[in-house]
Parts: sequence; structure tokens; C-alpha cells
Amino acid sequence: MSQRILLVEDEEVQRTALETFVRAWGYEVITVETATGAIVYLSQNTVDMALIDLHLPDNPGIEILKHIRDTDGSIPVPVFMMSADDSPEIRIVCMSTGADDFLPKPLNFADVSMKIQQAFERVSYKKQIQELNAKLEKEKKSLQRYFSDDLVEKILSEEISTELGGTIVTASIMFFDIRGSTTMAEKIGPQAYAERISKLFADLMDIVFNNGGSINELLGDGILATFGCPFPKNEDAQNAVKAALAIESHMNSINRLREIAGKVPYGFGMGISTGKIFAGNIGSERMIKFAVMGDSVNTAARIQDLTKDSPYNIIIDEPTRAAGNPPVAVTELETTHLRGKQESVKLFGLRA
Repeated sequence: MSQRILLVEDEEVQRTALETFVRAWGYEVITVETATGAIVYLSQNTVDMALIDLHLPDNPGIEILKHIRDTDGSIPVPVFMMSADDSPEIRIVCMSTGADDFLPKPLNFADVSMKIQQAFERVSYKKQIQELNAKLEKEKKSLQRYFSDDLVEKILSEEISTELGGTIVTASIMFFDIRGSTTMAEKIGPQAYAERISKLFADLMDIVFNNGGSINELLGDGILATFGCPFPKNEDAQNAVKAALAIESHMNSINRLREIAGKVPYGFGMGISTGKIFAGNIGSERMIKFAVMGDSVNTAARIQDLTKDSPYNIIIDEPTRAAGNPPVAVTELETTHLRGKQESVKLFGLRA
């Protein structure tokens, strides 16, 4: 579809000549002779550009310019004011009111053609930038579902690589698990269960993000959260412990309400391990996933399993206790041999 240009000119010879010239370049031209007519037309139609004579028989052309600027969309319509009065004062008035340029009469058609083309190119660039910003905002919102805001900014600024590969970092890994999810899903149905878990996980993910963590995976009835990936900080273990305690407090509040309503409370457990892991992108050029792998990941999963038969909903390993400096009392548990590990592991239970 050709671009539509509104031409507002009361002098017939000028109007006909300019209309003929602009149409020859492939543009659609709408001609109006008065300011009132132009404003009425613009109230009911859209245009891609306007060429406006400053001196019109009813009102100054500047009134049309004001109307356009008052009703502009996100990308302003290019407007050129035209007049035989080429005084500095007139130019200042036109430009300060929002005109893109001033065209002195008699018109230089070659100059007019160049300015029209350049104006449409600027509009095209602005649209491209707007589309890119919209795409960036969409990608940002998608990333914010998995990473804290500071990590999202680093990803978008390419401080974090999107290429295959990764690095070894010291981080804290937290596994969270809901107990009895299969039974619950069978009882209330998969759709209702998915809605309930989604709402619950949204709250828990916010807690993780607010404590400097990221969501690496949603596991159906569980969450794998990381603290220190891919940029480790001194307080990662502390943040992991704080997040776990905040999650337990939140779950306890939910369960009190469920008990009051006569519903079965959620069973849950969390395991936290701190140590060196691989953090980076794995997969192929067609599909990339940010993954964490290593002994601490496996240890956190095994520790979380132990909460099923423990009075503690949160169990952490010795490196997490040492670095995390928990703000609550911890209880040393019996030294345990975890599946897949040769050496025994010293574990601690804690409560909110």
C-alpha cells in the first residue's frame, strides 16, 4: 500500500503542481484547501505525512500541526510547513510547534522530494527500533520468569554468553519438592492441579528472585533454584538459606489457611548444597539450555529426599552451613552416606 500524504494548500496552481509531482513518485495524495477541512479529515482518517501551507483562508496552518501533534501515535507523523514568508521568526514558530522541517516558497521540487524520502526513511527506522524494543521487552519478560532482574540485564547486554559452553563456579543449589503431588492431581484433576501449582510456584519463584537466586528448572512438583550462577557472590549460600526459610514461612502460612478450611496441608521439603559445579549452555546450535551439573547438584537432590523422613523441612550440608551463617539455630543431624557418594556427609536441619 502506498504512503498517504495530506496536502493542505489553498492556492490552486501550487496545489496542482505539488500534487502532480508527489503522485509521480508513487504516493497517494489527499488535497484539502482549508485548515478546518484538514482537521475534519484527520479526525476520521490517518495519514503518513502532511504538507501544510502556513497561510490558509480560514485559520493558520499551524492549527493543523497542533492537531496532528495532539493526536500523534507512538511514532509522530512527519509534517512539513510551507510558506513564502521565510523569516527566522516564522521558522522558529513552525519548528517549536512540532514541524519536521520548513519548506520556503517557491518550492524546490527536488529538495521536496529528498526531504519526503528522508522523512519516510526516518519513520521506517523508528518502526524497526520500536519492533526491536518490543521483541527485547518480550524476551526480557520471558527471561524474568527464570532469572533475577540483575541476571536478565546481564544476559540482554551479552555479559552472559549465549554460546555453548560454560564455566566452573562455586554456587549454592536448592531443590524444593511438593509431597503427594500425584495423589493430589488424581483427586482434583490435572487442570485444577496445574493451576494450583502454578500459582504456588509463582509465589515461591518471587521469593527466590528476591533473594538473588535464579530458577534453573521447574520439575512438575518441584523447583531447582541456583544461587551464584553464572556470577558467584560471597553471599550466595546466605541467600539460599534465606530463601529456603522464607519459602518455609510462606508454606506454613498457606498450610494454616488450608487447615482452617478443612483441607490437607501441603507436605514439602528443601535440600541445599554448596560447592563447585558446571554452569553453562548445553545442547546444540538448534536448542540451547542453561544447565547446572556437578556433585553439589546431586547432593542437594539427595538431601531434599531425606526431608521426607525428617522433622525438618530444610536440610543443608556443611559447606552451606559454614558459608550461609544461618540466621536461625541449626541442628546437626546424624552423619549420612548419601546415595552415589563414598564419603559420609555432615548435614544440618533448620526451621523458619
